Amino acid sequence: MVIDYAPPTVRLGDTVYWYQDPATLAEPQLGWVCARPGSVTVTLLVFAPGVGFVEKPSVRYKDDPGLKENPAWRSWGCWDFSEAHKDLARTQHVATQMAISHERKAKTDGGK
Repeated sequence: MVIDYAPPTVRLGDTVYWYQDPATLAEPQLGWVCARPGSVTVTLLVFAPGVGFVEKPSVRYKDDPGLKENPAWRSWGCWDFSEAHKDLARTQHVATQMAISHERKAKTDGGK
C-alpha cells in the first residue's frame, strides 16, 4: 500500500530532536539537519552525551505513516522540531498575523 505523505519542510541547520524509538518519543537528543538525501528523509548530526556528535542517516519525521508499517525504518529513529524551533515558528506566525491585522485596519480606516 502506497501512502501519499510529505513531511514538514525542514532546512539545513534547523535544530531538531532525534528519538531512538519512534513508538515512545522518549529521551530526545538534540540534533541538526545536515543533509536532505531523500524527499522524506533527513540526515541529522545528533549530540549524544558521553559520545559526542553522531550522524544519523535516513531519519523520518515522527508522524510518517511508514514508521508504523516498516520496522526497518523505525530502526533509524525519528525526528521532530526542537522547542526552540517551534517557538520561533509561533513568533513568526504571530508577527505575520499582526501585520495582516494592521494592514486590514489601515484599509478600513482609509489610511487614517
